[in-house]
This record gives sequence, structure tokens and C-alpha cells, in this order.
Amino acid sequence: MNKQSIPTLSVGNILGEETLDITLFRHSVKGRNEFEQPHKHDFYLVFFVEKGSGVHNVDFTKHNVTDYQVYFIRPGQVHNWSLDVDTTGFQLMLSGEIVTIFPNLVQFPFFEQSVPACLSLNEEEFLGFKNQLQEIELILPQNDQLTKEIVLLRLHLLLKLLQKEFLRQFPEHESATKPEKVIKNFIALLDSHFNQESSVNFYSNKLNITPNYLNILSQKYLKMPAGDVIKERTILEAKRLLTSTDLSIKEIAYQLGFNDNAYFSKVFKKYAGKSPGDFKESYNFYHPYP
Repeated sequence: MNKQSIPTLSVGNILGEETLDITLFRHSVKGRNEFEQPHKHDFYLVFFVEKGSGVHNVDFTKHNVTDYQVYFIRPGQVHNWSLDVDTTGFQLMLSGEIVTIFPNLVQFPFFEQSVPACLSLNEEEFLGFKNQLQEIELILPQNDQLTKEIVLLRLHLLLKLLQKEFLRQFPEHESATKPEKVIKNFIALLDSHFNQESSVNFYSNKLNITPNYLNILSQKYLKMPAGDVIKERTILEAKRLLTSTDLSIKEIAYQLGFNDNAYFSKVFKKYAGKSPGDFKESYNFYHPYP
């Protein structure tokens, strides 16, 4: 295991072969049922579970795997799983360019920060998505330009149908209900600067709004003050580093911008409910890797 960072895997790392921007395969053919090391991806993953059981952890939320689920993993999220050997379904791996290739369309809510990672379907609903996947699977190997365009259109139809179902189950994540630019830009800035900048003033200045207005928007749409959003993002990264690297608590605190180790432990306990050391010991899915 890399001491300094959580491993970030490409499609090539996982499959042993490089692919293009769209990779689709049946889990029972190329998938790994035991993927216990927490890791990140540099691509988007949509995992369709047709039949199966086990456990799937996504950023420290434990999901019990059952039939007819869809999981959404975006680049940078930490996840790992332990699945039954008879698990079947499809894995769809997408580059960032493919996900945003139609810029005039509304962004997919299931790839945003702090949204549910799992969609539960019934058999009929899942079969509809399976049919869409099989259509893509059939023509994906063809290399002529017209077929490539058809694949893109079919893929985005599939994602839009998923979006419709996702918003039916989780209407609170409808992006139309948020001030798109301010909230999205705040989250994007936070992802880039959370380990160097922890003040609300920094982010409000970057967004050209007052700290008070950022707090009002954050409280209304993210359900907590901006300062808590910043701290929660930092503590999420601390959890990732604690469970997926060999860094000491002091090294993690310093890496995340805390010069005082005691203050880091105090903040961590406030947001995680236990000390960094206790959290690391209690994380059942941590395994030491060479």
C-alpha cells in the first residue's frame, strides 16, 4: 500500500488492458468480487447489480448489496466491496469527457458530491436498463463513425433514464432547486482547496459574494453552514487517509492543514463522533496492503 496516498486506479489497472472512453462488460466475466482495498478511480463507474449479495462501502457508507441495484461512483470517491461469487450484472466505466460531451444537458445528479450512491429498482425497471445496456454492448465494438455516434446517443439516453429514476427516488437532489452556479462552484472550489483553505471568507471571495450570503445559501441548500461543509469535506479526506494509508495521525493532520494535532483530533471527533485513532481501529474494512 502506498504510504502517502490512497491508490487511484485507471480502467487499465483494473482490467489489465487499456480501453477507450466507454468500457462496458458483464461483471461475471471481468468483474472482481473481492476488491477489499479502499481505492479511488480516475473514471466514472456505474455498477448495475442484477443478482448478488455482499457489502459495498462508498466513502464510509456501508451498502448491503441486493438484486436490482445501481451504484454510482465518481472520480475521487473511495470505495471497496466484498461480493458473493455468484454476483451478476454490468460495469459501465466512463471518462470525464464522455460524461460531459453534451454540454447543453443538465448535469447528472448521481455524480455530484454528497448524494446517495445507490439506486434500488424492481425487476421490471432493472430489465428496462438491462435492455439498454445490451443494445450498447452489441454495437460498442464497431469502429465506424456513425456507430460511435449511435453509441454516444444510446449511452446518454441510458444516463438520462437513470437520472429520471434517481430524481424520482431522491427529488431533493433536483439541481433545478439549487442556485446552480454558486453552490456547484463552492463545492468545486472546496474540492480543490479544502486542504489549504478552511475559511468561509476565502470561498466567498472566490465566488464574489459575502460570507454571510454564502452561509445563507449553504444553510438553505446544503442543510448546514458553509464552515461545517468545509470541515466535513476535510474530515472525509481524513477518514480516507486514516483507513487507506500508513500515514500517522500527525502526518494526516499536517497534510490537511492542521498545525496543531490536538485541535485536529478535537475537530475530527466533533464531526466523526470518535477520535482519529478509534475511527481507524473500528473501520472493519481496512486491511494492510503491501
